[in-house]
Amino acid sequence: MSDDLAGDSLDERYGLAVVRDLEEYAEALSRLVEKGLQDQRAPLLSEAEAYAAAELLGRFALDEPWSALNQLAATLASRIYSRLGA
Repeated sequence: MSDDLAGDSLDERYGLAVVRDLEEYAEALSRLVEKGLQDQRAPLLSEAEAYAAAELLGRFALDEPWSALNQLAATLASRIYSRLGA
């Protein structure tokens, strides 16, 4: 069943529907990442997809490294690279 049919959007499910600005968005995503670290389910991305995502996140993070959102992107890129053994 899709999220729309169930009446539950991904934003609502993961607490992103109520954020008011980029700072709250970065905080909500950070909490989501921490929650995701505890999830022991099978990976959803291939190694190639994960590497591409890490590259994009890393490049995004370099744009404004002092921004909370970009710092989160850098953290995610680092975690993906670490899991890939890079």
